[in-house]
Amino acid sequence: MLDDQQRKRAFNIIIITQCLGMVAGALFQNGFYLNYFSKLGISSAAIAMLFALPPLLSVFLLLPFAFYSDRLGKKKLALAGQLLLIASQLIMMAAGWSGAWPAIWVVVGSLVVFSIGGSLQGASWFALLNPIIPKEMRGRFFGRLRVTFQLVSILFTLLITRVLKSSQTMTVFQILLGTVFVATLLRYFTYARIPELENDRGKAAHRNTFRKALAFVLAVPGYVQFNSYVFLITLFTAAVPVVFGLMQKDVFGFTPAQITTVGTLFLVGSVIGCWLGGRVVDRHGTRFVFLVAHVAYAVVMLTMLARHWMPWSLSVHVGGCMLVFSLVGGMAGIAVTSEALALIPASNKSLSTAFTMTLFSGAIALSGLFVSRSISWNILSPEWQMLGSTYTVYDSLILFFATMTLLMLATIGLVPPIMKKTSANGQMKGR
Repeated sequence: MLDDQQRKRAFNIIIITQCLGMVAGALFQNGFYLNYFSKLGISSAAIAMLFALPPLLSVFLLLPFAFYSDRLGKKKLALAGQLLLIASQLIMMAAGWSGAWPAIWVVVGSLVVFSIGGSLQGASWFALLNPIIPKEMRGRFFGRLRVTFQLVSILFTLLITRVLKSSQTMTVFQILLGTVFVATLLRYFTYARIPELENDRGKAAHRNTFRKALAFVLAVPGYVQFNSYVFLITLFTAAVPVVFGLMQKDVFGFTPAQITTVGTLFLVGSVIGCWLGGRVVDRHGTRFVFLVAHVAYAVVMLTMLARHWMPWSLSVHVGGCMLVFSLVGGMAGIAVTSEALALIPASNKSLSTAFTMTLFSGAIALSGLFVSRSISWNILSPEWQMLGSTYTVYDSLILFFATMTLLMLATIGLVPPIMKKTSANGQMKGR
């Protein structure tokens, strides 16, 4: 067990580690990779496929990696994963030095290595943190954690925006990727300092086969229902930011600097959402947050379709939609994390959290693949009219996602009442 001073030190190490790691993750959210891949001459359909690749690979990697993390050591495999993340950044930089045709394959190689490394870490991340963070402050800690690393992401995004306004040469993209490489390298050393309080190697329960271990996890009361809900809501919301980004590039004609600016607003919304989410979860419970998020997701998507009738500029409207959508996502993310940690069993912790992440990644991948195939296979009308305004295939996708999100309101009952609101003394009530 940790005393107060040791726990405070561990909290700071965890936060620094995530700040360094999420600089790379922010490149998917802030429009950098959208601009970089476009610079490499990659088509919009292929870009949507590339964004879906990491979560798709994670579906097949998280569970076996989690199984072995519980048995071989969480940090041992996580640090191996960090080395792969470092390598992936070097490969991504190499894409800019290749010719036009092989560039996409170099990017694919980078994302594959990135996915393997990220899965090695993600498989045991929450299980590693579980004994460090007291249950009565999980919502607030994860809120603080996400607010901090999102603020770092915003500052980095502002730097990217400033640089791209002055120059958009391949050299500039390479320098920015080099900055991310340095952050990823430093993260190896901070990750190594996170205390591993539970070393489960040699436990009798961990001598079971993968099938028996998974069956044990799935038998946890409320576990399957909760994960089913997470999968369904993610399936119809995960690709929406990607669609918004492609609209900025292909429909609205935004410049790379404008796209990155909107990406900054997306990160700002996430910061606000994480800050609110941590407090709302601890006060009102996770089911309340899920209900609010569910309705808000659909409202934001429908608001994007109403852009033709708004009195303000298109850039303001798009930026506002991105900000609110990510705000809702930040709140929902805190609720998912808190609920997952409340459901975690005493053994096979990495496997239990990895199962949630697998379904989450699978939903993201399927959502992205649906967008990619819808565009490349031309299964939706490229243009259509409504109330005198012209809409595109991207609007069709948004309308579909909004409709399905509203229909999925019925699934809110799948969330078990584990994380209830706090009592007067601030302690979390159990079931």
